[in-house]
Amino acid sequence: MRAASEIGLSIFVALLVVGLSACGRLAEQIETAPLFQNVADGVAFVGDAQCATCHEEEFTGYQSHGMAQGFRRLTSEIAIEDYSGVVVHHAESGYYYVARPANGQYVQEEFRLDALGSKTHQLVRTMDYVIGSGSAARTYLTEVDGRLYELPLTWYTQTNSGEGSWNFSPGYLESNGRFDRTIPSGCMSCHNGTSQPVAHVEGKYESLSLGIGCEQCHGPGELHVEARLLESEPADSIDLTIVNPAHLPIGLRLDVCQQCHTNGAVMVLRDGETASSFRPSQSLAQHEAIFGTGREGANRINVISHADRMKQSECFTLSRVMDCVTCHNPHEGFRDAGPSYFNTTCIGCHAVEGLQTALASSPNKSDHTVQSNCFSCHMPKVAAEDAPHASFTDHDIRIVRDDNVIFAAGSDGEVALQPYYERDEDGPEAEVYTGMAYVVYGRRNGDVSAIERGVTMLARALPERPEIGEAQYLLGFARLQLGRTSAAIAPLEEAIRLNPDVPERLNTLAQAYEATGRDPATIEQLYRRALTVQPAEASIRTNFGRFLEANGRLDDALAEYQRSSVDEPWLASAHYNLGTAYLRRGQTALGEQSLRAAVQLQPTHSDALTNLGVLAGSRGDTNAAAAFFARAVDANPRNANALANLALATANAGDMTQAQQFAQRALAIDPNNANALQVMAAQ
Repeated sequence: MRAASEIGLSIFVALLVVGLSACGRLAEQIETAPLFQNVADGVAFVGDAQCATCHEEEFTGYQSHGMAQGFRRLTSEIAIEDYSGVVVHHAESGYYYVARPANGQYVQEEFRLDALGSKTHQLVRTMDYVIGSGSAARTYLTEVDGRLYELPLTWYTQTNSGEGSWNFSPGYLESNGRFDRTIPSGCMSCHNGTSQPVAHVEGKYESLSLGIGCEQCHGPGELHVEARLLESEPADSIDLTIVNPAHLPIGLRLDVCQQCHTNGAVMVLRDGETASSFRPSQSLAQHEAIFGTGREGANRINVISHADRMKQSECFTLSRVMDCVTCHNPHEGFRDAGPSYFNTTCIGCHAVEGLQTALASSPNKSDHTVQSNCFSCHMPKVAAEDAPHASFTDHDIRIVRDDNVIFAAGSDGEVALQPYYERDEDGPEAEVYTGMAYVVYGRRNGDVSAIERGVTMLARALPERPEIGEAQYLLGFARLQLGRTSAAIAPLEEAIRLNPDVPERLNTLAQAYEATGRDPATIEQLYRRALTVQPAEASIRTNFGRFLEANGRLDDALAEYQRSSVDEPWLASAHYNLGTAYLRRGQTALGEQSLRAAVQLQPTHSDALTNLGVLAGSRGDTNAAAAFFARAVDANPRNANALANLALATANAGDMTQAQQFAQRALAIDPNNANALQVMAAQ
């Protein structure tokens, strides 16, 4: 069988070379890119509806394409999921989830159960948007005041014998983000590219478009519309007012697709770029630095590795003209088109008659007819590592052997980031972006060694490229995370000097200044500057409130907490800080209300549970107090205050042996805890 495969490979290559002229007709090859005018700064997007007025056929065909259906509102008309009440359990955190209809909408409910099966906690979030066309999976977003959050459950359409089933969204099984995972503009730029994010607030949007639109591949349309309203046809053969990817050289043409279909573990934007600043006809390498990891095998495949896999194919390397649209018409859907849709393209280069002659004595001859399904053998479906419960077509077109169908990660161990672009392989700039990637990777994966490596590289390379502001910020941020507060200050100050209007940088420097005892007036100025740039950044406002409270300005702090809890109502820390501030002012009812809101959002908020226990005890409700303290200890076994209060409650209940055990645990964490010392002194 191996011999037959090897013979087949040599014939395959020969036929491909012979068939180049046929393939060459599929796409025009132009060596230099025309200077398309609509990619200049300031040219506005016009929206798909405007495009449809002149390009009705392309627009209508595109509506059945998966990209057009990649981001939509979830309605009963497009609902394909099972809403019969299937419950999914996250054992590590103890949460249960179910997707169900409610009041004309669909929701995902989170709850917990006690030993008797009764619900002890419940949160319900609406499923407002669906991401994914449904060929493999559909993931859901909920919207609150323009903020988008990913929901824990995804519908996997390929599971359960093709009937589909509910399971956790990618990453949730390993680390359950519950309802707190915001959707940054980097994600949205590839699911509905012309949405308008609110500057400097992750996950908040001024406007949302639905699906990938025409301008994602053709660039902003304002200039083109204006020109065509004045003159129906362009003066030249190429209309320079709008990008047509067919007129781009192969590298830039592939970049149009690879802006969203590029395989990498970490992506770092180049200095001055934003998540939505790339334009078709520009070089993607000038827009971002991409890195894989040393843990990836050569055959690793993920959801967006199609172009990388295709470029390994001899169909690509020998033809010199093949690209994504050789097989995929971007203006029409193909999910239900059947095998002939793609086989026609294959046969255009690999004539059946020639294959039959070449394989005359091979047992594979019968598999190479006009009716054969070429891609079922030469582009098999394989599991993608970053999308559980789904399989995807491997775009490395080849003769499949046992030694090249293994799609598994490499060995564990220290991560070794590998650059995707040659420009990131050597030199000070390359080391800067690699160092940034290590910090980003380490922060995302909780890998301290990766952060350490990133810090070392940035400290070494930044003196030669000090103008890269985000690198300065990441060096300072990483040092702060590693406890090297004094060393963090200089790069943070330099990052702000390079761009004084980035709230995240101002907030981080303020925290570093606090930790090193700098002048409170200077710290306050940093917080106020950050909130002037972006008043809606609730987490920074909560930090500012905490700073004010620590400096004896309780009323000012209370005002900041109140606004934070309104601006981002799901921010548990804002409700907790608001509750404790109310209690300090003697407003017990309001304080308890805010603490309960914090616990409702985060049932494992140990400090909030402890304070609720104290409030219950102050009312004489000792049973409720003990229950709150027990929940607080269960949520955080190293919370000395919770342990000490549980010790007091247990002592008051008459169990001194158990009480002193709790007290001893508290004193092991905080040797000066007064409540624990009181219990230990009791006879």
